[in-house]
Amino acid sequence: MAPDSEWTRRRFCVVTGAALVGSACGNGGAMAPADLAAPDDLSGPEEDLAQPTCPGKLDAGPASALQVGHARYFACAHLFVLRDMIGIYAMTGVCTHMHCIVALSGQSFACPCHNSTYDFNGDVTNPPAPLPLQHFACALDGSDHVIIDPSMPVSATTRLTIQD
Repeated sequence: MAPDSEWTRRRFCVVTGAALVGSACGNGGAMAPADLAAPDDLSGPEEDLAQPTCPGKLDAGPASALQVGHARYFACAHLFVLRDMIGIYAMTGVCTHMHCIVALSGQSFACPCHNSTYDFNGDVTNPPAPLPLQHFACALDGSDHVIIDPSMPVSATTRLTIQD
């Protein structure tokens, strides 16, 4: 990482942790400037290190289990599957500002890092997020399970309509 790059929460923790370990090991916490760089593999979202990614398409379960006004989060893919009065849709759970994972808060989403908020359709309601949350293609399989393709972005108005 370049010395002038922005300090993320993770980078701060890595550097602080290294200083504490160095102090405990007897060097008094003295670190050379080169020691202050966070490892390059820590530059992505924190959750990428803690959770595996979903392989390919995601089976979100039966369409009947998704109720209007509710959202279900799939950590392995960092996405939400939601249902509104029009139908079922999927969108990323990754904030467009600094790539933190947003949390469901009633009928909206909030980013814990810099307080960006989004409505239930993923539109920005409070910056600094510059863009809405990306939506992805949904389809039904032969068992009436909702299948999400995170490699296929769609318009935010696209819905999978289900006949009940």
